[in-house]
Amino acid sequence: MKTFIIALAVFIILPFQSVRAATPEEQARFLTAVRQAFDKQDTNAIFTFVCWEGVAVKDTDGLKKMLVSEITEMKVSDMTLVDPDPKVPDVWKDEDGIAYHLNLPVTKRLRVIFAPGGHFGSDMAPVGEKDGKLYLLGPIPIK
Repeated sequence: MKTFIIALAVFIILPFQSVRAATPEEQARFLTAVRQAFDKQDTNAIFTFVCWEGVAVKDTDGLKKMLVSEITEMKVSDMTLVDPDPKVPDVWKDEDGIAYHLNLPVTKRLRVIFAPGGHFGSDMAPVGEKDGKLYLLGPIPIK
């Protein structure tokens, strides 16, 4: 009986996970589109790849300023999607002691390698999935 219940659960759960998971085609589309936006220094295009759901206005402004700075000051030499590091904390506190987490579960990290001359060698941005589409993630306060 236990085996039957486990098998039934697997057949019910797996189809829902594959519907939610971003396909290799979506991953390629996301990487190409984000890379093109960085290459063109198109901040408005980059903003369309961010999941803003639940992000406070003050955090939205800060995130936009950071993205504008990275886009306009640095050239990208490479960009890939990598698996997330389980050691990176999901919760953190800002300088005011407010606790935050990301607005979607992290399924990938966008690894951006900047061309020589910039102040970063590389950077990792959290990426999550919603309805089969990939998004850069934003911080939301924990209530």
